This record gives sequence, structure tokens and C-alpha cells, in this order.
Amino acid sequence: MRKHRCMAFVLWMIWQWVGFGLTTQLRAEQASGSPGFLTQVTWATVKITNPGSTATGFLVELPSGRRVLVSAAHVFSTMKGDECTVILHRRGEDGRIVKNPQTIPVRRDNKELWEKHPTADVAVIRVDFQHDANLAVLPYDCLATEEVLEKLPLEPGLLVRALGFPHANIFKGNPEEFGIARLGCIASYPLLPIKENPRFLVDMNTFEGDSGGPVFALAGGNSASGDSAEMAAGYVIGLVSGQHFVDEEFKLIYQSGKFRHRMGLAIIVPSVFIRETIDRVMAAGGN
Repeated sequence: MRKHRCMAFVLWMIWQWVGFGLTTQLRAEQASGSPGFLTQVTWATVKITNPGSTATGFLVELPSGRRVLVSAAHVFSTMKGDECTVILHRRGEDGRIVKNPQTIPVRRDNKELWEKHPTADVAVIRVDFQHDANLAVLPYDCLATEEVLEKLPLEPGLLVRALGFPHANIFKGNPEEFGIARLGCIASYPLLPIKENPRFLVDMNTFEGDSGGPVFALAGGNSASGDSAEMAAGYVIGLVSGQHFVDEEFKLIYQSGKFRHRMGLAIIVPSVFIRETIDRVMAAGGN
């Protein structure tokens, strides 16, 4: 009985902490009239649909004001045909948030229109959405540089967040089709220097459809203080590239097969490679 009471108390404390943090963020947003970082990332994260690939991406605004869609490179390479649909959101005439699907070209005359990083699973494509076509885009500066990653710092066990669309072709977490938020922790070490550590792990479940989703950290790290400044600032530290499995084969007299077990470890490409890919787009005249 005492054990059960202790467990109930721990769960209650966790619930109070999460609720306090979210309430503080909402109050900060209402007071300032603008969304906090968590809401901005949610709004900027979009669902990408195509007959050959349904996944996640996020919108970034370049210093010039042009906008790009960021995702994992394998998301674009497995697309069929020359177009994909991106589920944006805007304000309707009554002020409510409504879906705003937009079709974008991904190939023209058998030529790929996206820019792929030469070594990392990252791709970026220019988009020409109107500025009011989506609720928010992320500024280029929120993509963490290696210097920012050193300052955060990203130690094992540090809590980070992610957004995605798990099994997006058959599952909708909400009618408006916003991304599903996840909470996990840095699981691998070391993360730096980036050249020697081109990927890192986060302890969270990922599924088909999550690829390309942003992984981000609050400026306050693991702080439970609920400080509005810490809740309102953050950095994208990478994107979801894949997940780890353990395959177990079995052989019986009349049957054989393989079981696949999820390890609950997401493979993340660091934000440095996202910046490098966007820089290639700008160098090619996409600024």
C-alpha cells in the first residue's frame, strides 16, 4: 500500500510539473500576443504526403525572406511523380485555424528540385508559399550551430523534444493534422565534434512518417522552473532520420521467419548539416 501511495505521489508531482510548465508558456504567449518557441515549432512542422512517401518536414525562413522546406533526404528520394502535398495551416475568416494544403513540385523534366547534403540524410527544397499561407516558419538562426551545441550543452540524459507524423497515411493525432510532440533524452555520447559524430541518438520511439521531423531543445535545458524566458526560447538541434531495430530470426519444422523489435532509439542528424544544406541552396541562388 505504501509503495502504491509513493508511486501515485510521484505521478502527481510529474503531472503538476508538466502542467505548470505548459500553463506558464500559455500565459507568456497570451501576455506577449505571440506564440512561444514550442508553439512556433509546432506550427512550422508540416505533414508531407506523396504516393511513395508520407513523412514530416518543417519550414525555415532564410535571411533574405525566402522560405525552404527541410526534411530527410530519403523522404524526397522515395517520392513518386513530380509533386507532393504539404499540409499547411492558416487562420480562417472567423479566426479559427484551418488546414491549407499546398502542392509543390519536387521534380521537373526528370530533374530533382531539392538540394541534398553530400553525406547526411538531409534535403532542402525552395517553396513559394505566400507569407500568410502558414501560421509560422522558423528563422534560420534557430538552427543550432556547432558553437551553440557546445554551449547548451547536450549532455546524456538532457530532455529534448521532437515533432512528427507517425504512420501519417493511416493515423491522425488530431483533426487539424498538426504534428505529434514527443519527449525524450539525449541517449548517446559524445555528440561533438560533429565531424566525428555525424549522428546521435535520442531515447524515444519513432515510426514510419516521423522522418524529417525537427528535434529541438529549450534554452533552459531541463529546467523545471517554468521560467517564461526559458520556455519561449530554443534551438532546433537536428532532424529525425531513422530508428534502431533488433531482428531476431526463428526456424521451426514447418515455418521460419523474423521478429523485428523496436529499441526505442531515434537516429538524429545534427542541425549543423541542416544549415550546411540550406547554405548550399543559398549559394546556388536560392536566397
